[in-house]
Formats: sequence, C-alpha cells, structure tokens
Amino acid sequence: MKKLFALILALVMVLTMAACGGETAPETTEPKAPAVLGPTQPDVNSWKYTVRGVDILMHAEAAPILKALGDPVSFTEEASCAFTGLDKTYNYGGFFLQTYPIDGVDYVYSVWLMDDSSETPEGIYIGATQEEVEAAYGTDGFNGDNAYIMAGTTSILTIIMDEGVVSSIQYDAVIE
Repeated sequence: MKKLFALILALVMVLTMAACGGETAPETTEPKAPAVLGPTQPDVNSWKYTVRGVDILMHAEAAPILKALGDPVSFTEEASCAFTGLDKTYNYGGFFLQTYPIDGVDYVYSVWLMDDSSETPEGIYIGATQEEVEAAYGTDGFNGDNAYIMAGTTSILTIIMDEGVVSSIQYDAVIE
C-alpha cells in the first residue's frame, strides 16, 4: 500500500510539472521573492521539517541543506513554470524536497513526506491517526472534511486524512 501511494504521489508530481512545461514565461519579467521575507531569510517561526538534525525551512537556500542531507536516492529537474531556470526535486527515500530558482540560486519550495519512515517535528507520520494529529496540532486547521491546513507566514503545512488516518504530509513555501 505504501509503495502504491508513493507511486501515485510521484506520478501526480510528474504530471503537475509536465502540465506547465509547454508554457513559456515572458522573458522580460522575473517573479519577485515573497513580499514578506526574501528567499535568503526564511521565517524561523513558520512551519519547518526537520530530518537527521537538519532544519528545512521553506525559502531557505537549498545548497547547505542538500549538502547536509547527503546524496539523494534520485534527482529530477524540469523547466520552472514560475521562475527562470529549473525546478529540482530530490528523492531521499522517505521524503521529497523540491527547489525553485532565483538569480541562479536554488531555494526550498516544498517537502513531501512519503511514508512512515519520516515524521514531522511534532511526531506525525503517514499512518498516524486523526487523534494523534489533533493532539499535536489542535483542531483549528481542520477543514471539516479531510485535511488540516496550517498556514504560517512563509509556509503551509498540509496533512491529508483518509478514513481517519494520515495519507499525505506536505510543507509548501508561500509564494506571492
């Protein structure tokens, strides 16, 4: 089941990236970094993922994080839909890390947890119960259906539930 879920999630990710591959952004404009904080100054009070003692903040420069994490299991890159350059995705087994480019520098855009080998700093993992999620995060982020969506200043933590069990965990950068 875990392998099937990971395969489906990877397929969705590839199709999402491919969907924008045919579009060309105007060459005269480059999207700006988030208005609240620049990409080199991630908000330490926003959501972050921590693994192997490495804090991964959205909008943080990717190079030091990637160096600390070591070699990924796999790596892909695609032309960016929103920026000039390449979006890059690093597979570290239990999680994916995706980056976006600005002026030749890559910044952290998102982290997806893939299975129960990875967990949030609050101890939530794929397969955790809704009660465990609410004990860790409270109920304010619950959308009333199947997701907890918790927005920080520069990042969003989304936890998807399937029949009362966590099926997806994703950290995303807020890009304005």
